[in-house]
Amino acid sequence: MTLQSSAALEAPAFPTFLRYVGASVAGLLALTGAALVDGILVGRYLGAEALAAVNLLIPLWTLLFGLVLMLAIGGSVVAGRYLGARRPSAASRVFSGCLWGAGLTGVVLTVLCTIGRGPILHLLAVPEDLRLLIRPYYHIVLLGLVPQYLAVVLYYFLRTAGQPQQASRALVLGALVNILLDVWLLALLRWDIRAAALATIAAQLTQCLLLFYLFHRSSHPLRWTRVRASVRRLWQFCGNGLSEFVNEVSAGLVLLAIHWLLSRHYGIAGVAGFALIHYGLLLNIMLACAIAEVVHVLVSQNRGAGQWPRAHRFFRFGMVMALSSGMVLWGAIQWGSDPLSRWFFADAQLAVAQYAREFWSVIGLVFWLTGANLVFSAWFTGLQQPGRSALIALSRSLLLPLLFLMVLSVQPGVSFLWALPLAEAFTLVLALAMKVRQSSFWRSELAVE
Repeated sequence: MTLQSSAALEAPAFPTFLRYVGASVAGLLALTGAALVDGILVGRYLGAEALAAVNLLIPLWTLLFGLVLMLAIGGSVVAGRYLGARRPSAASRVFSGCLWGAGLTGVVLTVLCTIGRGPILHLLAVPEDLRLLIRPYYHIVLLGLVPQYLAVVLYYFLRTAGQPQQASRALVLGALVNILLDVWLLALLRWDIRAAALATIAAQLTQCLLLFYLFHRSSHPLRWTRVRASVRRLWQFCGNGLSEFVNEVSAGLVLLAIHWLLSRHYGIAGVAGFALIHYGLLLNIMLACAIAEVVHVLVSQNRGAGQWPRAHRFFRFGMVMALSSGMVLWGAIQWGSDPLSRWFFADAQLAVAQYAREFWSVIGLVFWLTGANLVFSAWFTGLQQPGRSALIALSRSLLLPLLFLMVLSVQPGVSFLWALPLAEAFTLVLALAMKVRQSSFWRSELAVE
């Protein structure tokens, strides 16, 4: 095993955690920054309708991303356990099977989504007057699905193999390509909505190529093998990453429900106004995910090595950092939400900016709670207890939000957006209850095995 991969097991715990988190935050915030720049430039230069059109497709993108995330994280957790047990050949077989499965799945989904464009746009509640605007953007972004799928698998397995900085560097460079192309094509050349789609797939191709290059050039224990995992084995990997899939897909379904309610109560201006809130939530959840994914990587390897106190220590580090980052981001948004809302939208769209400011006041508590719930879910994922992690994910991102949305949408004088912070709060109580039942992490493992 290489020096980099053994650091998760042997190096001082807190510096190791910071090294992984720093790389993870850099990579995922780069992706978030690219999405924010997309939204800002589309909103300012193409108008509220274009911004609403782009955001109406987000539930589809989250579903597609959730599928590969489930495979990549589930497989990398299994590979991490093998690496912790000093079995790099078994970890390499898991990696090869996941990469092969991701590429094939990406091709199939690209074809299906292209053929089924009409029904998909109908299910996404895209108004007829926006469909002509949205079609070119839709088809161009789909062309980047296969490189995106391959890049996600490479990213998570390189991180598990002890190369977090190198893996995140590819995400940062890809995000820079996205941002620079957005500025050039939208702000300077004033192209239409296709410019944002072209910038997105250029970033995905850049990330995919860089990650392949890093995989072949870096020193790590993973190797490409010609062994392909069976469909049954791939499903097992996906089962262990189920909570990540639930998080992504549930977020898309809840966003779809919110878009429907916003259209009903506020019109397209409400959908566009909530787009700014969504970008803030995206930034928050990316920070939380960057911390949570470090927890499941380090916990899975130390679990494989039988180092339970060290695994527990990484969990505590993740919880403290997630709560702290959420509070800092919440404070920054509370301070800057009003000027940000005015700046984000042009003067001609003051109604949209007013909706954005109104929504900010409701969403604040989400920033305090999301990180804690994701770290709990990551802990159970790292222990290969997908049932518990999926229960947390389902509660915070699907079942409780939809329940509260249904209840609050018929309550006069109460914003239905309170559904989001209430769902996070109730989920945190559930996660704490499951954690309390584990008298100690090593005893819990003995009970499972």
